[in-house]
Amino acid sequence: MEVAEKVHTFNVSLKWDYETNSGLARSESRMPLLFGPPPEFGGAEMNWSPEHLITASLAGCYMNTFIHFAKLLKVTITNIRVTAKAEFEKKQHGFEATRYIIRPVVEFHNTPGQYVIDNLFQKAKKYCIISNSVKGEVCVEPNVITG
Repeated sequence: MEVAEKVHTFNVSLKWDYETNSGLARSESRMPLLFGPPPEFGGAEMNWSPEHLITASLAGCYMNTFIHFAKLLKVTITNIRVTAKAEFEKKQHGFEATRYIIRPVVEFHNTPGQYVIDNLFQKAKKYCIISNSVKGEVCVEPNVITG
């Protein structure tokens, strides 16, 4: 049996453009990503901010983890959508994310049973790498649609 690696490395490189007040993030052959500060801190509306990116990372990781466990349990998902928001509060030392709210909407082909559904939502939160890495509270507010 093959043992999974204990350390995984993810590399990115960033380059700032002073004329546009935005940066470009790259990672190997992936599509580049335009980023900058959010409008609340003087940035452009069209750029991805680090605050948006961490929220998207959490939502994407949660979705990937949910789908992974659904496949392991052979549960057929017809559709899955996730919205998420992060709440940042000003603290004594500066702003920090205090709460993340993930709202998955999952449509199942057949009802797998409430225990299986609850188990999938719990495993997705417990094993999501990003939810295990952020400091703020992670809340999941699921919506289930069965066919």
